[in-house]
This record gives sequence, C-alpha cells and structure tokens, in this order.
Amino acid sequence: MLSMVPSLFRGVGLDDLERIKAITRNAYPSFPQLGTHELASWMEEADTAPLLIDVRSGAEFDVSHLQGAVNLSSVEAIAGRLRHPKPQRVVLYCSVGFRSSRIASLLAAQGLDGILNLEGSIFQWANEGRPVFRGPQRVHQVHPYGPRWAGLLKPGLAAGC
Repeated sequence: MLSMVPSLFRGVGLDDLERIKAITRNAYPSFPQLGTHELASWMEEADTAPLLIDVRSGAEFDVSHLQGAVNLSSVEAIAGRLRHPKPQRVVLYCSVGFRSSRIASLLAAQGLDGILNLEGSIFQWANEGRPVFRGPQRVHQVHPYGPRWAGLLKPGLAAGC
C-alpha cells in the first residue's frame, strides 16, 4: 500500500489500476480473484450466472452497477444473504477490488467459502467498455469513489467529474 502514497497525493491514473490490483492480490493472497472476461462469460449463461454483490455505498451503487447486482455493503448483510440458500457462485465487487477483497476475507473467516472477488472491480469492467446499469437502464458512468480516484477511469466514465 505504501507504493500508492505518491499517487494519493498527486491523484491516480489509469496505469495505477494495475498496481492496485497487485496490492490487493498481495494483501489477500489466499483469496481468489476472478477476471472480468470470465465473469462476462458466466453472466451470458443462465446456469452459470453468479450472485453479484456490490459492496460499495448506496450512493455509488445508485450511479451504476453491474446488471443484476444487489447492493449489500456490510459483512453481516452479505453473510445473511449467503446462508439461506447459498448460491452456487458468488462474486463481490467494489470500485477497484480492495474493499470487496477485504469483505470477502471477513466472510471466509466466518466459514463462508466459495466467494470470488472481481479483480479490478467495476472500474476495470467499465474501462473495458462492458455495460453498467442504473436499474434496468444502461448508463455510461461510474461513481469515482472520490475525486482522487477518478483518474482510474477512462475519460468520460467518472460521474460528476
């Protein structure tokens, strides 16, 4: 995380997303990361579609989210949703994957396994031109988490920036 300190003062750029993904993998080495290509493939087939859980704040979720995602930001709420009945596949995501990896590791500590984290999360997804939604409507912007993080999104994707 210390390698990100200079970026936090000057703001971040698109190439910093790869560093953040590496920091996330390093911070949570035992936690499985799922690539955006694989998730897109799963979402196309009804029998492999995972439960998508967006762990961002309600304000972030309201700007846009992955199609079909539910917004649950606390470990308790997610654990409750996963216990009855537990879906076959569960994918957590946030802005860049760090928050969702942290929450996933806390869920694993409670005995909930088989949860994956979307590596690069919604920022990576949107940067690749994949669809994001506000309710049923496709939109073309993502909540940037904060002004300093907007640089992790391609130009035009950061809402309000």
